Amino acid sequence: MFAALGIVLLVAGAVVSFAVDRSADGVDLVAIGWILMGGGGLALLIALIEGAGVQGAGSVSEHSTTIVADRAEPANGRHIVHGFVGADGRRLRRSS
Repeated sequence: MFAALGIVLLVAGAVVSFAVDRSADGVDLVAIGWILMGGGGLALLIALIEGAGVQGAGSVSEHSTTIVADRAEPANGRHIVHGFVGADGRRLRRSS
């Protein structure tokens, strides 16, 4: 999201700074253009840092869960599953 905002601000700032020949009383369009470009650069920098944080910090975790079934064997030899336990030892809920 910040990358798109940064690009839009950079383009708008460049247009205001370099392509607009009009002037307004009390408004410096060149300065406004440079401010927009600075905001766009900052947004791109934030997008770069955010992207590196997601990739480097491993916030998208890759782990597996081992499911172990608690079983009881009645006299007829059938297996009945009472519950599931994950690799961390916590009980897992069954989906309805």
